[in-house]
Amino acid sequence: MSRKNQEIFNILSNYGSFAKPFLNFMIIKTKHDGWKHLFKSIEYRWEDEKNKALEEIEKGLKHKNSKTLYYILLAKKLSYLFLIRDYTESRKLYLFLKENYSKIPKKARKIVSSVLVNAENIMNWNIKTRLWSKTYEADPPTKLYINLGMALKNIKEKNFKNAWENFKSSYYISINIPHRVGIISSLNNWSWYLKDFDLKKSMALSKELMYYAGYYFEDNEKRFDIFDTFFEINKENIDTLYLYSNIISFYWNRLPEKGKRNSKENYVNMFNYLNKFVIEDRSIYKNTENLRAYLKKYVSNISEVSKKTGISRKSLSLILKGKVKEIKGDTIKKLISGLNIIPDIYSPKAIINEYGKLYIEGLYRESFSKLKSMPPEQQKRLFFITYISCVKKFDFNNKENIFFENDFHKKWFIIEMLYGNEYINSRKILAKHFFERMKKSRFEEFVSKYFKLSKKEKEILDVFIRNYSRYDIKWNVRIELPEFLNKFADKYSLKKMPLSLAYWYYENGADRRKLVNILDFFD
Repeated sequence: MSRKNQEIFNILSNYGSFAKPFLNFMIIKTKHDGWKHLFKSIEYRWEDEKNKALEEIEKGLKHKNSKTLYYILLAKKLSYLFLIRDYTESRKLYLFLKENYSKIPKKARKIVSSVLVNAENIMNWNIKTRLWSKTYEADPPTKLYINLGMALKNIKEKNFKNAWENFKSSYYISINIPHRVGIISSLNNWSWYLKDFDLKKSMALSKELMYYAGYYFEDNEKRFDIFDTFFEINKENIDTLYLYSNIISFYWNRLPEKGKRNSKENYVNMFNYLNKFVIEDRSIYKNTENLRAYLKKYVSNISEVSKKTGISRKSLSLILKGKVKEIKGDTIKKLISGLNIIPDIYSPKAIINEYGKLYIEGLYRESFSKLKSMPPEQQKRLFFITYISCVKKFDFNNKENIFFENDFHKKWFIIEMLYGNEYINSRKILAKHFFERMKKSRFEEFVSKYFKLSKKEKEILDVFIRNYSRYDIKWNVRIELPEFLNKFADKYSLKKMPLSLAYWYYENGADRRKLVNILDFFD
């Protein structure tokens, strides 16, 4: 049995889909044998192709496998049988593995143990005697999912105190591995169920959820339920909604129109409310009946309101009676400031939009003041790191001054440079890490070349930069950097193992070639 196959399989088992670069590497490099089918089955499982995953296991079992690989394949088969809810066959295989447990080689025992424990928790089989319990105790990924399952069971049985402890355990186990799906699942469920008991704690957890979503994932449209969770928890906190509306809107636009799970039609009610907080440049609004009814709640005496807002009595009267068809944004701002109006998710778009402009303008002034006090070199570095990290980029000419003209979207960017939010800040940490070892002259050269790339090329490179930092952790196995990337690594003082994993993150050969073409431009 190949030692490297076993080591990488253990990494895939421990880290889950975070270890995707290892899987992509092994699918290409492994010879056609039982291991090849095992790795392909994991790929299908991560793509939620359960039946195809099971088919690969069956193909793998037909090969002449070592005893260790044979039992690993059977363990994966059992887990896939559960996924397709074939409980008749899974029961047979469960009993076979249980009866032959003493024959299982030590290297496969942890994998088999974790599957057996999961089977027992799902089906309540063999509750009293678990011969493999001590083995599974040494397996953090199994422990985290057992705790997560127990938490949801306790929620169902209204044992909330125990549920919070289970969620907490699964979260901290996930962080320590790190297991990115475990982190997101723990925080998403924990914050959601806690919101009716401790909203302050739930809000804090939901912001951690956003941090780790930004830190570990690129395709967050596939996990749009986390944004739904975040909105429901924070819908009374309008400052937070302003800070996150653009990000959620960005991923909303990537969703398919219709579908069983992750589609726009499933989140349309949430987005209709949240979309009001996506601030628009417009400064004139229709004087709708809804807007007039909203304003009348704040106007008991027109003369007093006129004094507080600086709007003439005649103009106020015409607005409230619907005699004017449109209202200027500046007029609405005066009403908001003079009457101390604080909108909520049910307020008219005109009120939310103009209040948002005032809110953002205040944050911008604070950010601009702090930015001006920084040394020019620090300003430029922070600008570039934020530009790599933001989800919606504006067109930028490298000769342009960092202190922008009166452009709302660029003001928003200045805020993201200094304040941002948990999602953007986690991506900024990743970008900053990429450049930490780079010499000043090389950094300046990198920046200059970056802005000569097309928009699509920038997006590919941005992901590569974040992945380099994500995968810069200690691994127990080494994957050599492809020879053609050695020059790039040496020139920009980058570590070879995370660089290799950032390259193998792409499962498609065409995508890897696009990346290499971009990196060649930097040589």
